[in-house]
Amino acid sequence: MMTSFKMIAGALAATVTMLGLVLLSHAQTPSDADRAVVEKAVLARMAEIQMAAESLDVDKVFSFVLDNDKGALIQNGRLMLSRQAAFDATKQGFADIRKVSYQFDAQHVTLISSTVALVVGEGTTSVEAKDGQTRSRGFAQSVVLVLTNGEWKVLHSHGSFAAGV
Repeated sequence: MMTSFKMIAGALAATVTMLGLVLLSHAQTPSDADRAVVEKAVLARMAEIQMAAESLDVDKVFSFVLDNDKGALIQNGRLMLSRQAAFDATKQGFADIRKVSYQFDAQHVTLISSTVALVVGEGTTSVEAKDGQTRSRGFAQSVVLVLTNGEWKVLHSHGSFAAGV
């Protein structure tokens, strides 16, 4: 009889635990409506970053980037561990540019949690250098954003560009 009681108690405990885990997982999973709101906010932040970059405003671009010393930016195989290294490289890269534009063919948001999002995209960038030369080339990027103090901020960005003409 004791064995039966232990089996029933164990099964009941396992059922309650499973039910609790299911309820917890559903509580943490945003509804479709909530997901749409979060995705819209994330894409709006990405658009703000794009506008700042197209204005060649490095300070504004990096106002959306968290301080990170474990891998802030990877650009065409070059790792910049810190926010400052990424800022310096971006500033140097913008120094000889008169105008830049980014045209996205696609952007996709994956919510990793309610406070972490991954945005992947691809498109074409067009650059006009100060010497008048222009070129366009394809690019792909992935950006990890985290919700911090009510704002979506970039934790890490990874971009690669196709060989230019």
